[in-house]
Amino acid sequence: MTLTDRSSIIGGPRSDLGYWQLSAGPGEQHTSRNEYLPTGRLPVESRPLLTVAHLSDLHLCDTQSPARGEFLDRWSDPDSPLRPVLGIIGAYRAQDCLTIQVGAAMVRAINAVRRGPVGGAEIDWAITTGDVVDSAQTNELGWYINLLDGGRIIPDSGSTERYEGVADHDFWHEAFWHPDPARNADGSARPDRPRRLFGFPDAAGLLDTLREPFDSPGLSMPWLAVHGNHDQLVQGNIPAIGEFAHASMADRKAIDLPAHWTIEEIAQFCGAVDSTEQDGLDRWGEMLTRQITPDPARRTISRAEFVAAHFRPAARPAGHGLPDRQGSQCYYRHDHRPAQVRDRVVTVLVLDAVNEHGGYQGSLDAPQLAWLEDELTAADREKRYVVLASHHTLADLVNDRREPGSSRRVLTAELAQVLDAHPSVVLWINGHTHITRVTPHGDQADRTAHAWWEVTAPSLIDFPQQGRIVELLRSANGTLTIAVTMVDHSGELPWSGRVDSINAIAGLSRQLAANDWQFRPDDFGAHPLTGTPLDRNVLLHLPDPFPA
Repeated sequence: MTLTDRSSIIGGPRSDLGYWQLSAGPGEQHTSRNEYLPTGRLPVESRPLLTVAHLSDLHLCDTQSPARGEFLDRWSDPDSPLRPVLGIIGAYRAQDCLTIQVGAAMVRAINAVRRGPVGGAEIDWAITTGDVVDSAQTNELGWYINLLDGGRIIPDSGSTERYEGVADHDFWHEAFWHPDPARNADGSARPDRPRRLFGFPDAAGLLDTLREPFDSPGLSMPWLAVHGNHDQLVQGNIPAIGEFAHASMADRKAIDLPAHWTIEEIAQFCGAVDSTEQDGLDRWGEMLTRQITPDPARRTISRAEFVAAHFRPAARPAGHGLPDRQGSQCYYRHDHRPAQVRDRVVTVLVLDAVNEHGGYQGSLDAPQLAWLEDELTAADREKRYVVLASHHTLADLVNDRREPGSSRRVLTAELAQVLDAHPSVVLWINGHTHITRVTPHGDQADRTAHAWWEVTAPSLIDFPQQGRIVELLRSANGTLTIAVTMVDHSGELPWSGRVDSINAIAGLSRQLAANDWQFRPDDFGAHPLTGTPLDRNVLLHLPDPFPA
């Protein structure tokens, strides 16, 4: 079963090099969080207002694209002298090439859930809170739409004869995991760094099977779309202008830094890529490269193209919520009338926090803030519950980059003040950080004040590769409960060692992700991306702003 209140994933046997196998463990029961309820008041029997499947950060990834910079990532390794300076770069993961199969395994899992595990209502719709693709490419966008709407997926690009990403066994570099074991000229084993230091496995034949076409059934329920920074910016960070406007369609792929660069030059260049400083980015042409097969299907998309792709005839709802096929606006309103509580409406306000001027962190522009304030004022007056949805978390709205003459950017403090003034706001769902987290907002010393909850989903590229079922429940005694339950995808557990099916490949991906050497803890239960029991299967209580 995919719901983690019934069965969870735990660390199994561990090798001498610290590589974890994964096993099934007991379910994790729901924990109540009562920070905002008056003393002595607990919910009585509740009725469902809304039940949604929440997915985030699918990062469907063309790992053969020349726009990627995987070679930068090793400077974030634990033994790198630049780790304290650069932190986590996130340009490479061993499981990057398996994201499409993981997405397919999650579609299977969500379709199998059908009902909320706490309220028992059918899932009303799903929502993907951004970064559905990895580098804003046309082919990645097509994979995403076909995955969730249903359709044929060809998870390949460039050459139709061979894989040309950094995992390619004919292009061997010790920094990267190569599924097929390599041999020296004398026949002796030539282990790459992930094998030699961290115990990574062999997966012979994977680079052929991961490129095999398959048909996705699509999600069995309607779904809403949210715009993320990786859905517009090259590698989620760099505007597609200048040299980077055509980088994804080139016939050469950067594979390493120049050997003569000093540590200071490397640190400066990595910092420039992170901050998108043009003076640093201008040195991209100095990178060592290899020949690859160019592909026009890798063209970088615009915001308008992201919007238009959602307007297929069979889309449920139309445009998957996005307001205008001919436009580029990615913020909108979607109303839901609960089947069991006819006198209440839940309004979902989807925000677009992507800063088109560059940078991975978010912010709003002034026109969107004005729209949001008008919507919240109307919801207060009409007693509609408001659920916000965005890619970025509230704390990550710190990106104030803008061009002269463009709209000012709205950051964390200003938006938090707006939300606190509107009692209709009860929940904000988002992603971006790849960390399973629940954040309370309100004054715990004054339990009569406005309170709301922020629920942040993990990603499908990093461990634990989970989604969430989120249920909004209303009780007759003036309380609301937000029931949150983690969902595992259908990948093999434990991994069988095979690579001949979607579930086998997804199971391998989850195991690789759990062993990412930049995150892997000695205590599996303390993995830094999975949160605590207070972030996973939880019952989040708060006073009903509009009691009966």
